Amino acid sequence: MHKFDIVATTLLFIAFFIEFTLILFHKPEKNVVKDIKANFLLGLCIILVGLFEKGFSFSVFSFCYQFAIFTPPLSWWWWVAGFLSCDFIHYFYHWLGHKTRLFWAAHVTHHSSQYFNLSTGLRTNFLHLFYRFLFWAPLCFIGIPPAMILFFESITAILNFLVHTEKIGKLGILDWIFNTPSNHRVHHGSNAGYIDKNLGGILMIYDHLLGTYAKETTPPVYGITHNIETHNPIKILLHEFIKVIRELHKIKGMASKFSYLFSRPQ
Repeated sequence: MHKFDIVATTLLFIAFFIEFTLILFHKPEKNVVKDIKANFLLGLCIILVGLFEKGFSFSVFSFCYQFAIFTPPLSWWWWVAGFLSCDFIHYFYHWLGHKTRLFWAAHVTHHSSQYFNLSTGLRTNFLHLFYRFLFWAPLCFIGIPPAMILFFESITAILNFLVHTEKIGKLGILDWIFNTPSNHRVHHGSNAGYIDKNLGGILMIYDHLLGTYAKETTPPVYGITHNIETHNPIKILLHEFIKVIRELHKIKGMASKFSYLFSRPQ
């Protein structure tokens, strides 16, 4: 698994540098280059922290797996069950990232870019790595092996990087089934009909079932509803956390504070 991640990460960075070189050939505006540079720095943080997080999450998963209610032998149907389970947890965690201030504080980093290219896939807040794996831990109690969870998480991460491109158009029936570039362009759109849509990791099945699927019908307007207009990596990482902390300080009572944290972001 460790070797797989190293090879995959190397190939993803090669793809990033190839695209960045092609973008430079077209002499883009300065803000595009600044945005890509900021994304690259944020990507390095997520990779470095991820090296620690993956080992730690494996330890936590292994501990939980000791108490699994049953541990069936690995078979094709258990791999399918593991895949669907992991993809659902990804959907649910992603849904929380859009629907609650608490989790949006980290996820907004990914959506705050007003551009859409492979570097946007690197624009992730490393702070969420310290707690996101806890959402997958319950799968170990129902017998999903830790290595299987981490494998599907790696596959999901690779796909979620590659879909950040405008170079690939619509893909017909594949757009209905999978998280494709077209579906993910919608996800990053701040258009009224695109907000909080297409939350799936690999499949779109849960978006269809739970009413969060939207086709790409009009060009997406990338960014968030209140763009932050900065390329400072620290501000990109922390601006929403600072806003939430300031608001919490004004709110009286633990119940009201809790309600605020799990209310919808503005």
